[in-house]
Amino acid sequence: MKLGFLGVLGCAALAAVGSAQGRSGEIRGLQITLQSDKAAERAASARILGEIGPAAKEATPALAKALKDGDATVRQNAAQSLGYIGPGAKAAAPALITALSDKEAPVRRSAAFALGKVGSLEAEAALKTARKDKVEAVRNAAKVALKDLKKFKNK
Repeated sequence: MKLGFLGVLGCAALAAVGSAQGRSGEIRGLQITLQSDKAAERAASARILGEIGPAAKEATPALAKALKDGDATVRQNAAQSLGYIGPGAKAAAPALITALSDKEAPVRRSAAFALGKVGSLEAEAALKTARKDKVEAVRNAAKVALKDLKKFKNK
């Protein structure tokens, strides 16, 4: 099943108004669209899953896979969305740690953000390394993520 761009937008509209229980079908549709041959559709799907937030937890494996996409915007949106899903996306931590080494700075920044939000204590060493990134936005995101991780240590 392939959804066109209008299908993605339709899923977004339904997801935005649906209850968490009623979103399962839309989330599955967005996961399918993450496999589209059009980068814009994959990027939109990844972004929309993040807008759904923690209720999109079931999309974690698909978003983790999208961190390897050939398009940087898809990778960036996937990382950001995993952060918006939060602790429910903790299983994606290894892929997010790998994304901290992405060649594109926005992807690295989003991966750092996400690692702080999913609460992966295993990411601490990688985030400390990311504080030395050549791009200031990545360094700052890594610093914030390390502060966020402290909240998870105290739980």
